This record gives sequence, structure tokens and C-alpha cells, in this order.
Amino acid sequence: MPPTNPNLSVVLIASNAGQHLKKTLPSLRFADQIIIVINPDSEDQTEQLARDSGAEVYLNPWTGYGDQKNFGLSKASHDWVLFIDADEEVTPQLARTIEQTITNPSFDFYWLRIVTYFLNHPLNHLYGHNPRLFRKSAGHWTDDNVHEQVADLTGHRLFLGDNRSGLIVEPLLHYSHPTIKSYLNKMQHYTTLDAKQMFTTNQHRSGKPVSPSFILPYRLGLKQLIKLLFYRRGILDGYSGIVWSILSAYYEYTMAKKYLHLLNQSE
Repeated sequence: MPPTNPNLSVVLIASNAGQHLKKTLPSLRFADQIIIVINPDSEDQTEQLARDSGAEVYLNPWTGYGDQKNFGLSKASHDWVLFIDADEEVTPQLARTIEQTITNPSFDFYWLRIVTYFLNHPLNHLYGHNPRLFRKSAGHWTDDNVHEQVADLTGHRLFLGDNRSGLIVEPLLHYSHPTIKSYLNKMQHYTTLDAKQMFTTNQHRSGKPVSPSFILPYRLGLKQLIKLLFYRRGILDGYSGIVWSILSAYYEYTMAKKYLHLLNQSE
């Protein structure tokens, strides 16, 4: 199918993502330019699959999520840039909405609603938002070690609901962990990065200040569990939603434990 939007570039960063690209890449054909930035340390068929798809492929040494996305942004030829993870899929409905949005935009930045599939079940109540679509000339990604964000040219970060950005409610599908084990394996890496960032900034990943104490892991874990299960209504997503909420609480607990360990080591 030929591209239908000549004003859109898509940037995708990847490493050992071959199992996902067969689903992700066909969903991006509505864009005129697809850029795939691959970590040279990738060990599977990611590079070959990317080249076979006809995308522009760049090998770039890994220095962080934000840096990798900004490298892809620098290669974009078009005014509007969409950022996609290797395990995500743009539905035909979302593609049409994006096309309509950038044809007559009201903002320079747009947030996407992201619905995660966990244990092969959509978490329709535990969806998230991320600013994935913006004008190349309007902003960039921050260089945070984890949970990178979008900032405008003055360095001010975007916030959902601010007067600088819009929201596209048609969901982007995120095919997350098919097993609990895969979640736990990835969690170990991310909680380490989060703990290091907390140690450096004295802030939780939400941006709120943290007060170190022995109860911090339990407080953050319990707060996350209550928030996801009841306030965000994760309990209505059934078994998958309940397990996701419990694992997310465990994530907060583990992150805080690692943070306290770093504090103790520094004394």
C-alpha cells in the first residue's frame, strides 16, 4: 500500500525487537518516511527485518532513550514526526485520525492514548498517555536515563492537559509482556535506572520530591496498588488488570528499595 501522508515521518528505536517488527512495521505504511534507529548491540534479526521493510535504517550507539529518539528526529524529513516503540501498533483508525490531525492541527504537540496488552488481554482501564506526535521544529526529547519526556524549544516539558498540546483518544496498541516472567525480567533493569535517577534528583519518577525513610518502599507500593486497582479501575480489567496492578506496586517497592540502598552506600 503506498503512503497516504507525505507530511509525516515515523521514528522507531529498536534493539532485539525482531519478534515485534513483523506486526509493527506494516501498521506504519500510511507514513511517507519510516526511520528505524537500531542499537548496534542488537543480536537478533532486527536490522535485517528493518532493511527488508524498506525503512531508513541507522545504527547508532546507545546512550539513552531520549538521545536515541533525538537522533531519529534529526533524520526526519517531514514537518510532523510520530514516535513508536517496537512493540506497538498503529491501527487503521488511529492512522486516519493522525492524518486528519496534522492536516488541520490546533497544536504543535499531541499526546496519544496507549492501551497495553498484558497476558494477551487489553488493559482498557489502565491506559496511559504519552506525547508521541509533534512538529520537528517545535520540540525534542529530554535526556533522562529513563522515562524520557518531550520539551519545547525553551526546555519546558509538556504536561497532559496544558495549553500547548492536544490529545488523540484513538488508542495506540502496546503489546507488552505475554508472561509475568517477562515483566519481572524487564522490571529489574528499569527499577535500577529509576532508583539511580531518584538518587540523583531526589524526585520520584512522577516528579514529586521523595523523603527517604524505611517505610518509603511500602508507602509507594501500597499507594500504587490502591491507585491502579480502584482509582484507575484496573480491577475491571479482570485477572490481567489485577496482576498488572500488583506487579506495578511491586515495581514501586523494588525501585524504592534500590534507591535506599544507593543512599546507604553514599553515606
